[in-house]
Amino acid sequence: MMDPRERTLLEGTWFPVARSEDLTGGVIAGNILGRALVVYRVDGVTTVADAACPHRGAALPMGRIREGALECPYHGWLFSAGSGRCVEVPSLPEGARPPRVALRTYPTRETYGHVWACLGEPVLPLPTLADWAVPGWQYGFGVPTDLACGMRQLTENFRDMAHFPFVHTETMGHNVRREVAPYHVERDGYELRWTLGTDLGGSALNGNTPLATGQTLTYHLALPMFTYIRTRFPDGGRRLVAQFATPITADGDRVRQFWVVGIDEVVATTHGVSIEEMWEYERQIFAEDHPIVENQWPAEAPLDVHAQAHTRADRYGIVYRQVYLELLDRLVREPSLTGGASR
Repeated sequence: MMDPRERTLLEGTWFPVARSEDLTGGVIAGNILGRALVVYRVDGVTTVADAACPHRGAALPMGRIREGALECPYHGWLFSAGSGRCVEVPSLPEGARPPRVALRTYPTRETYGHVWACLGEPVLPLPTLADWAVPGWQYGFGVPTDLACGMRQLTENFRDMAHFPFVHTETMGHNVRREVAPYHVERDGYELRWTLGTDLGGSALNGNTPLATGQTLTYHLALPMFTYIRTRFPDGGRRLVAQFATPITADGDRVRQFWVVGIDEVVATTHGVSIEEMWEYERQIFAEDHPIVENQWPAEAPLDVHAQAHTRADRYGIVYRQVYLELLDRLVREPSLTGGASR
């Protein structure tokens, strides 16, 4: 059973529900906290609404775009973009006014290559993704994957460097440095940041030594689950990898993983790695993580820092859990934090 405070937080969180590129056909299904959604775009206007038609409950993601509106696959009712208002009922006489019904729509944003939605009033603003839309950068967007684990579990995995030598031997090689150096987690409101160096031993990315030896990784986390890594390579070049985890069951025991990878001109030209190659490399890394996160116990990372053992490599996890609890407690007193957050 999900903590009522956490439900309040997640219902007020911006979550991705679809990749922008998947809306080329106009209509796709989405989900947040077990609420089935329809995502559709008409003439540049993207709408996220409840997936059930208000007439007879048909699944609207099975519909199509017709005459500038979303058509129900069952009886052909048309719903406008933006407002979700019913604008036509084919079974009525021509010129008859349709019933005064509308789809329940949700706050919607389209950025970072994804469609984002929020089930309620946003608690916190949609975070900023660094190195986004920078001239010369190229981006690729991962195929969404449903996983049997909690949102916090997946979020902590993304930022864990100590597992590299054990989980990612196929992608990173067998010479990854095992020791994780001490580091300091900086906090700015409900955002965390820290920097660590690592060495992949030269065998990753088909032995591309400038990219597969010493790297400097700067981790960013905006609570509750907006995470990304900015990698700087020793001979120049930068990479961005972002992960967003959307809970897709009411109890939060399953998530949908969305991700983004980006590279700058130096990686593409000087080091000869294309965005397609980097996308495939990151896809394989995530695929190696999936069996691990789906077989951890408990399925969701506990917020009680005393429930599990820690070492200095886990400093980020300790801070994340502590700040997460603080955020939940603050929501009891202040339902909306969109104006900012205290330290």
